[in-house]
Amino acid sequence: METKPLNVIAEELINRLAGPLIKVGNVPAVAAVRDGLIATIPLIIIGSLFLLTSMLGQNNTFSELAILPALSPYSSKFVVFFSMTMNFIALYAALAIGLIYARNLNIDVIGAALLALASFFLFNFNSVEAGLDSRMFSATGLFTAIVSSLLSVKCYSIFIKRKITIRMPEGVPPNVINAFVALIPYFLILSAFWFIRSILDFNFSSTINEALIPILNASDSIIVFTIIKFITLLLWAIGMHGDNMMSPLVSPMTYRWVAENAQAVSQGVPLNQLPHIWTTVVERISMWPASVWSVLALMWFSRLKQAKTLAIIATPAAIFTIVEPVIFGLPLVLNPFLIIPFVLSGTISSLITYTAFSLEWINRVFVELPWATPPFISGYIATGGDWMALVLIVVNFLLGLIIYYPFWKAYERSQLAENNLS
Repeated sequence: METKPLNVIAEELINRLAGPLIKVGNVPAVAAVRDGLIATIPLIIIGSLFLLTSMLGQNNTFSELAILPALSPYSSKFVVFFSMTMNFIALYAALAIGLIYARNLNIDVIGAALLALASFFLFNFNSVEAGLDSRMFSATGLFTAIVSSLLSVKCYSIFIKRKITIRMPEGVPPNVINAFVALIPYFLILSAFWFIRSILDFNFSSTINEALIPILNASDSIIVFTIIKFITLLLWAIGMHGDNMMSPLVSPMTYRWVAENAQAVSQGVPLNQLPHIWTTVVERISMWPASVWSVLALMWFSRLKQAKTLAIIATPAAIFTIVEPVIFGLPLVLNPFLIIPFVLSGTISSLITYTAFSLEWINRVFVELPWATPPFISGYIATGGDWMALVLIVVNFLLGLIIYYPFWKAYERSQLAENNLS
């Protein structure tokens, strides 16, 4: 009787929230941006780790002396590696987004990827004297890369599908055909971009950044962060993959923010004063210790045999933030006893986490790590070895225990009574 109202609410939430988000995520352009940015994650991770290694060999980083003095002679060389990865992330993104968007549109992926790259260069061309604005190759130019890639590849698709191309006779090798087919679209599209940028002197990059930077800065706020985490948890609670649902909306911002933080670190900005708080690492040290690890701890000491068995099975995965076994196995999904503490604990812990970073109690994140890295490892490493990140995880975990406890006891009594009746 109690689950029926929840099913009605869930169905309405799916229609209102999940349905539109799924449609947005399946739009070819949105999917290309999401998957293209995901493709750059290895470069972001490796580059930020090299930056962290460089800092270990520098004086006055975490102490008056270098943590690893043996690395000091090579510290600047590690920064070179960081520069060739993180400082060119927009360039890599332009290529990846163009390629994936072309695949989504079912056109020649190589030709489209090269066109996206050439368009990105033209967008960032200043003048004959000044040449390319290489600053835009870093995270600063990430949204320029997105716009230039999507626009150029979409135009390319229109030309191809309307057959505004050079037609080759039968028997010509496919690679030769693709080269000549691309000739007219390349010429017209790149010429149009060149004319707008050079002849009309319209600066694509500065216009895009001037329009988006105020929005980005406003988005990295405690209110937006907490609301997004609430919606993410709510989607999980009704059976949807909340992270995947929200990823197309937030990943372009979080990847840029962690890259900008890393760039600020390389310029000597104090770790607790980096420009951005919201990153994927911050999300994971806030939500899952409170909303999943805490209920998992209660399951270990539960009188319910099935809960204790599931805890044994699910704990190794949960440590690596693979939370599906608990969410769908217990389940937390549409559970009339546990859905409220699940959403509430993760939302409040997100609020507390953002507050702690904004008050500069903890070093801000400048290292990107694989999503499955345990939070107590990612939180410590990504903040440059700040032990306060571990304290914050413990606080979030204990908060989750306090919120879950009365709900869990009610759920446990209900299940024991049901088992006795059966």
